[in-house]
Amino acid sequence: MVTTAHRSFIDELVGFDRLLEIGMGARDDLAVALRERGRTVVAVDVSADAVNRTGGPAVDVDVRRADVVSLADAADPIAALDAAPAIGRTERDRRREPIGGVDAVYARNLPAELQRPTVALARRLDATCLFTTLGFEGPVVPVKRLTRPGTTLFLVERTDGSADGTGPIE
Repeated sequence: MVTTAHRSFIDELVGFDRLLEIGMGARDDLAVALRERGRTVVAVDVSADAVNRTGGPAVDVDVRRADVVSLADAADPIAALDAAPAIGRTERDRRREPIGGVDAVYARNLPAELQRPTVALARRLDATCLFTTLGFEGPVVPVKRLTRPGTTLFLVERTDGSADGTGPIE
């Protein structure tokens, strides 16, 4: 079942072509929905166990074992993502293409301690960053609040002051 909050997040993210999901865990539904809409999605998680709890990611979701803190600190975050081991159910699921670039970095239920490294990674990739927080925590980084049906999304602007790199946020 697609919730209103889930649909709102998809509606915000579908405007980007190449996306990176931070901390996918056992929830591949958002990445799958974006892939079904023709978007390229790569997801990362520190734990293969979390991702494999539900039998692994969907066949068309490229999931890699990586830590957002290490990626944010890497000399070349794209190369670090490309080198990260795949998480998948079968060898067929483990095949993947080089990332090339990222237009948006997103996360659901992003804990406060991972917000700064997630934003740092997005900025290093020159990508927009969108996230939701754990219900009891607020954002600890400067954000624009986007109130949408069923949820509040937090938008971190690109360094040029725009959400998509082309102009001001309306």
